[in-house]
Amino acid sequence: MYTLPLKASIPFGYYLFNKYYFLNTLIEPLTFPIEIIEQSLPFGSFLLFILLFVGLVRNPKVPYFVRYNACQALLIDIALIIITYLLRIFPLFEFGSIISIFGSIIFIFTLCIFIYSIAQCIYGVEPEIPFISKSVRMQI
Repeated sequence: MYTLPLKASIPFGYYLFNKYYFLNTLIEPLTFPIEIIEQSLPFGSFLLFILLFVGLVRNPKVPYFVRYNACQALLIDIALIIITYLLRIFPLFEFGSIISIFGSIIFIFTLCIFIYSIAQCIYGVEPEIPFISKSVRMQI
């Protein structure tokens, strides 16, 4: 589930991928299944979002822990989509270095959330991410 926001953050890490080639070999196998689904179906990313939301988050038969993590991953993905659209609406090409730093920070932040959330899930603990976890509890 947390691979969805990781896949959405890949365009922000463009500068880091060009500078550190090993990052691409680490991230690509993790996001490959999501990429196949998104590219094989028309509106694949939207259908995947709806499937996760309706099939997991809003389904009371699914355990709370799974619903919580699915909703949290979707909210992180929504935040990344909003940032992407804001950067498309307000292009900041004259601030090239600032945008590459900002994008790198977003990618690293998302990668840290991914690692933290997966580690917490392995331990059986709900990952607490500021602002997002509170919204998730209100959704479920």
